[in-house]
Amino acid sequence: MIAKTDSKVILVGAGFIADIHARAIQSLPDVSIQAMVDPNLAAAQLLAQRYQVPHCFSQLDEALAEIDFDTAHVLTPPNLHFELTRHLLEHGKHVLVEKPLAETPKECDALITLAQQQGLTLAVNQNFLFHPVIEQAKYLLQNNAIGPVTSVTLNYEMPLRQLDSKQFSHWMFRQPVNLLLEQAVHPLSQLLTLFGQPQGALISRISQMKVLSGHQPCILRLDAMGELSVPFHFSFAMGNDFPIWQLHISGEDGTLMLDVVQQRVLLNGRSHFLPALDSAVTACSQAGSLITQGVRQLAQYAGAITGVSPAKDPFFLSMQTSLREFHQARESQQPLPHSAAFGQALVHLCHQLAEKSQGADALRLPPHTTPERTSVNPPSDQPFDVLVIGGTGFIGRHVVSQLLAERYTIGVMARHLQSLPAFFHQPAIQLIQGDVCDPVAVDQAVSRTRYVINLAHGGGSGDWPAIHHAMVDSARTIAQACLTHSITRLVHVGSIASLYLGSARTVIHSASPIDADARHRAHYARAKAMADELLLHEMPDLDVVVLRPGIVVGNGGLIHHTGIGFFNNSQYFIGWNLGDNPLPFVLAEDVASATVTAMTTPAARGKALNLVGDVRPSAREYVAMLNKGLARPYRYVPQLTFWLYLQEITKWAIKRLAGRSISLPSLRDLKSRAMNARFDTSGEKRLLNWQPVNDWHVFYQRAVLVHRHESPVTPPVQPARLHESTPETPPSEKATA
Repeated sequence: MIAKTDSKVILVGAGFIADIHARAIQSLPDVSIQAMVDPNLAAAQLLAQRYQVPHCFSQLDEALAEIDFDTAHVLTPPNLHFELTRHLLEHGKHVLVEKPLAETPKECDALITLAQQQGLTLAVNQNFLFHPVIEQAKYLLQNNAIGPVTSVTLNYEMPLRQLDSKQFSHWMFRQPVNLLLEQAVHPLSQLLTLFGQPQGALISRISQMKVLSGHQPCILRLDAMGELSVPFHFSFAMGNDFPIWQLHISGEDGTLMLDVVQQRVLLNGRSHFLPALDSAVTACSQAGSLITQGVRQLAQYAGAITGVSPAKDPFFLSMQTSLREFHQARESQQPLPHSAAFGQALVHLCHQLAEKSQGADALRLPPHTTPERTSVNPPSDQPFDVLVIGGTGFIGRHVVSQLLAERYTIGVMARHLQSLPAFFHQPAIQLIQGDVCDPVAVDQAVSRTRYVINLAHGGGSGDWPAIHHAMVDSARTIAQACLTHSITRLVHVGSIASLYLGSARTVIHSASPIDADARHRAHYARAKAMADELLLHEMPDLDVVVLRPGIVVGNGGLIHHTGIGFFNNSQYFIGWNLGDNPLPFVLAEDVASATVTAMTTPAARGKALNLVGDVRPSAREYVAMLNKGLARPYRYVPQLTFWLYLQEITKWAIKRLAGRSISLPSLRDLKSRAMNARFDTSGEKRLLNWQPVNDWHVFYQRAVLVHRHESPVTPPVQPARLHESTPETPPSEKATA
């Protein structure tokens, strides 16, 4: 019998997924986190504080040199997986890697070989491999609930937030196969764990694609057919608003429908009744099953929010099982469902689909065209006129465009600079990679300019310490650098969220103070108010203008703005009130023109200016515009603000009765979100000679019709037959595929 020992773990990477890993590890006996490792040391420290982790490091080698551990979870972007995992294996550490194992089959093979040579456990965390729906399907199939399986169809047609918001610097958009490695591995891992790996010929076709900024092609729709242990058909599509993630399994004695999004398993079989009655009996049986599953999900949700029972979120449960299986196998040396070999098979399959499908030729760039993958300039001391921090974002792109039109030279600072539009690649722009929370990077960038425009939103989610650090501390860092280098002017772009907007009797103008009771507002509004107070009143020597845009819409922006409501899904705009009051909309290009003018207007020093346009539809009117212009069934759901508050109070009371310590909901914050206050921007217009759009038709064109989707490209196909690729190739050939 193998003696069980405690597992000492480090997490390499402190992003979103690291929080899930840390929570899951806390539930595992004999497993403890020894350190967080991330180049962003502040992010690692915040996560370490949340989970009482004793050590933090900015580099992996520091952890290897200074602490004792036996296992690492690699949770970084995929382009770093290979080098980090190889380094850990060479130092004798067991490794669990977030999907994908590596970027290429060749890299996967190298890691598997190294792990075998070292006698170490190497596995891949496939996030949805142990989803409760899949676990139930395994049980039913093992017990022959539908008899021998004859075929399976897998449909995965999902929204993609980064695609809608044009966050093309994300790793998944750097080359076509990356989107499959990032997204398609989820359903494919479920398909392969149920029915084995592909056998025989694979027939596949890329039927829709899109060319992103930087000339980078992206797969939007792909279909594949082939053989596992049974025939399969896989349909993959990204960018759909309505999420579909279903497996339809046909057997000789029934069918099984798995709905991962709705967390449903529907078994369709036969009864012993005559055919005329059988249809009614089976329909009632299926209806009863769906009702039972729905009530169970509701009970689990109620138990989780009250603290009566532990959370049973299927994503977390799958992650928890994945981590538990890995750490148990590390001790027992038993085979793993999500072994490195399984991960390698998925990487190989994704490359095969991206590179050998019918239509793949259209993904290859035309001659003399190269994608702008990494746009980071080498270190330079060359000065420029204006530093735009956060200049690659929605408002930032409009500001940079306006600055270019007025012939300024510009430094654009952002955390991610990959796959930027060609617009950013011109002599007047210098691209600077840096984090707004990094004082050294900020100081170096500010030292080279005369004016600074701060558009970094700093986040907007997470706990209060994280938001305070990202929004308030970063504003202080930028302001201090501006003072140190005697910058001519800092233009800080905040938000009207820092004001109290809850009373219809209130008229907001440029002299209106920040919310006097901001501590009772949501974290985002509270941080915005604190940043305004810091810049306007705590640094008297700073030449600063604070701009507070309203609900900013336009080209590159979001349709589902939280100023209109909140969203349980993309179709329903659930209002903060009845939705009849005019809302403070403003077009992004109008914000940009005011920002550039404020930079050089002497009389604007020390002022806080509210940027609200002259076209101010209500929430109902705006949603009606979207319905008409985009031909989508969007719906506005009105509700009384006080009724919304009662709902929040009820949830708070239930959680308190269950012993959970949470803050009392704020009626003040909900009233302010309804934005009943009126805006008078006559002072801003006079001071800046600002003329925002005042024509409703122009607003409709620039705020709504600009969101009409571009038609995806359909790659040319030969009608005679689809491309067939050989199922098995030697390892040496896999590496060059």
